[in-house]
Amino acid sequence: MKKGFIILIIFILVCIAGGSFLAIHLIRNIEVNETAIVKEPLNHEGIENFTSVNLDLTSMDVKIEKSSENAISYRLQDVKKQKLDYSVDDGVLTVKEIISDKHFIGHDDNEVIIYTTNDSLLVSGNLVAGDVEIQNVALKDSRVTSVSGDISIENGILNNCTFVTTSGDIEFAGQLAGDNALETTSGDLSAEDINNVSITASTTSGDIEIGEEEFTGSVTRVLGTNNATLTLNTTSGDIEIN
Repeated sequence: MKKGFIILIIFILVCIAGGSFLAIHLIRNIEVNETAIVKEPLNHEGIENFTSVNLDLTSMDVKIEKSSENAISYRLQDVKKQKLDYSVDDGVLTVKEIISDKHFIGHDDNEVIIYTTNDSLLVSGNLVAGDVEIQNVALKDSRVTSVSGDISIENGILNNCTFVTTSGDIEFAGQLAGDNALETTSGDLSAEDINNVSITASTTSGDIEIGEEEFTGSVTRVLGTNNATLTLNTTSGDIEIN
């Protein structure tokens, strides 16, 4: 009886020791994982003045905003597999992401921020998985496409511009001149605070809302005067215009 009791006590102590070891191991793993997801600091560098931007990005989000300086900031989470090349030549800022590993998987924290002292820019480029955000800048003769990213233009002016994304949403708030288009396949479209524009909106399986009116299919409306045009097309998304 005593022998059995002693064996039971030893078994319990072994279980307690094993549980403690496992707990310590898990805690250390959690600490390592938390350290691994800490954001890398932004690299920041002043650059020459530019009037055009050419983007070629795979995994990075991009933000363009009016500022008191011409500069670029960026963050790369895996510098062994990716790098960012940028240069200004004859007023054109070219920004290109280079991936050295075909198995590379992008990270949500990969981003580049472009600061400009100019009130207007010509922006062109292609993105794969990144979002586009443009603030307080007028855009002319621009075309930007993204495969799976969202596109947001806030407090801007579009003049003969086209923005296209496959599975992302597009949001625009500002003024319009010339002919402009917002297009997506499976995302939603939103145009806020716009006036003096002829709008053509169409969606296959979504809804269209213009102010308090609701439509399906396609619709054309003139808001104010017919000084500019805006075409909004989506296949399975909704369209909202105010």
